[in-house]
This record gives sequence, C-alpha cells and structure tokens, in this order.
Amino acid sequence: MEKLYTLKLDASWRPIEVIDAFKGANMVFGGRARVLESYDTGPHPTLKFPAVIVLKTYIHKRPFSLTCNRKNVVWRDKNTCQYCGGVFSFSDLTMDHVVPQFYGGQKSWDNIVAACKRCNGKKGHKKLEEISMNLLTKPKKPAITIRDYYRQIKFPECWDKYI
Repeated sequence: MEKLYTLKLDASWRPIEVIDAFKGANMVFGGRARVLESYDTGPHPTLKFPAVIVLKTYIHKRPFSLTCNRKNVVWRDKNTCQYCGGVFSFSDLTMDHVVPQFYGGQKSWDNIVAACKRCNGKKGHKKLEEISMNLLTKPKKPAITIRDYYRQIKFPECWDKYI
C-alpha cells in the first residue's frame, strides 16, 4: 500500500500543510480537527484514514517557500541550462553563481541558475560580460503553491476543491 497523506486546512479552510495520514487521524481523534474527506482504507475496517481535515482553530498561515539549493534551482529552471538552453537530467546540471562568489555574488535565488557542466566550466569565475554569455531568463525567487512545495507527493483528486 502506498503511503497516505492528509491535507490539513485551518479553520478558515486554507491549506496549511500536508501531513502523514496517521497524524491526521490522531488530530481528529484528539478533537483538534474534523474530517472533510476520507480514504477507502484505514487501520481497522470501521475506521477510515482522513484525506482532508479542517482544524477547529485558526493558524497564522506562513507563505510556502523553498530553500535555494540545487534540487530546487533545477526544478525552478525546468532542468534547462540557463546559458545554452539545453534540457538535461538532474545529475548533468550544476548551480552557477551569475555574479561569481569571487566578486561578492551570494547564494540567493536572484544570483543562482541551473547550468550544464560545459557552460559552467566555460563561464568559470568570470562575469557574464567578460565572456559574452547571456542568461535565458533572469533568476528570481519562485512563487510557489502548496502543490509546488509538496511536488514529490501525488495529490488525490479529492484535495482539488480545497486547494
């Protein structure tokens, strides 16, 4: 059986996170939430795992954000080298500082791009203007949704009306 997850909503029905279905069941049985949607299965024939729960209290919703790391940069750039435009597998892409660290470039969303090994080697620690290379798109912090944040999870159809 594949792992089951529960979509957790606050009292105003805003999605706040995705949790393990066991944790969702514990929140319901502990009286902190109520079930809106259930799966067809559960730990016992008469008990169903919750697919969507709503909390009985309001939660301050923090915006979803991703760490600026290689996995997320490659995802943001859609596995595309931002210099040559080639599409590569994850293992064939690196993170490149647009303004090199040598010149004070920071590891931040607006200074990091996905680059193939060839282009990254060609650029080295030089500035773009020094070697006549151009970026396909200006790097920026991605605006993400709950689907992006939990992109490794397959979202059940019953969650669609709550997201």
